[in-house]
Amino acid sequence: MPRYYFDTRDNERFIPDETGVEIATLDEVKLAASRAMADFAKDVLPGSVVRTLAIEVRGKFGPVLLVSLRFEIEHATARN
Repeated sequence: MPRYYFDTRDNERFIPDETGVEIATLDEVKLAASRAMADFAKDVLPGSVVRTLAIEVRGKFGPVLLVSLRFEIEHATARN
């Protein structure tokens, strides 16, 4: 079974996955990356104003998938 590595990026901070996980199909990789992004965002977004998160999935031969999320809070101006 192929091994995939889920490297994370939080704004400019890059954290490589040194362990990886074995996953059978690309569809399962997409599902795992989506779930990982949801968990990642849940942990770091509260209290943020602007944040760009990414999970870069790589396999034995290089990049396979990129999941990214941009979060931004903008204050609305009062309209009369």
